[in-house]
Amino acid sequence: MKKEKLKALVVEDEKPDRDLLNYLLKSNPGIKEVHEAENVEDGLFKFIDLNPDVVFLDIMMPGKTGFDFIELIKKRNLETNIVIISAYPDAAVKAIRNQVYDFLLKPIDEKVLNRLVDKYRVQKNINISEKLDRVLENIDHPLKLKISSKNSHILIEPQDIIYCTAEGPYTDIHLSNGNVELANVNLAKIEKLLTDYRFFRIGRSALINLNKLWKVSRNDNTCTLQVNKKEIKLKGSTKQIKILCEMKI
Repeated sequence: MKKEKLKALVVEDEKPDRDLLNYLLKSNPGIKEVHEAENVEDGLFKFIDLNPDVVFLDIMMPGKTGFDFIELIKKRNLETNIVIISAYPDAAVKAIRNQVYDFLLKPIDEKVLNRLVDKYRVQKNINISEKLDRVLENIDHPLKLKISSKNSHILIEPQDIIYCTAEGPYTDIHLSNGNVELANVNLAKIEKLLTDYRFFRIGRSALINLNKLWKVSRNDNTCTLQVNKKEIKLKGSTKQIKILCEMKI
């Protein structure tokens, strides 16, 4: 099987180091795209927007550090390959503790970098093969989520969900047929169940199906969903609505 090329994101505040890594990555035939961010906030926006195969992450940056970036993507249940880059060998210990795959010491050794790229290309091929197997298995058996309600269990196809709202320790699941099911788990657990689907948390109290999204407004931090010609307007947080506006949906 031909190895897939990778999309890389470099999060590095020092322009000379960022330019060098960009050059080395673009010189590698296994890389198809290289994107850059000069701080954690910009890196997070681009990470959500681009969904890179691997992130090359500096540790020491003004404001939030590389480890803050790791914690932010963990909280959102996002997955990627992360390579810590640092001039400080002690950072390698913390990289391992944070379950980061690899560590590159500055100045970067091109041979070591190329070995990492090849490793992730092989890994991506394995992941693609596994995903194809799962698709074939589910052709005759569409996946449904098993949700526990107060006195029973219900099976729901993810695309039948329009949005979910928090109700204390419970979650209201609003369905395209007009029904509302009360799940006896909180919104964070529902969000985790829907990680592999196109759902997005617009605030502390609401999770939306991006396939139903029609309009987003930063003027009042709302998004409008459309189902069966009916519009549903939901309020989100300023931060999450900003991220949503910058995403390529």
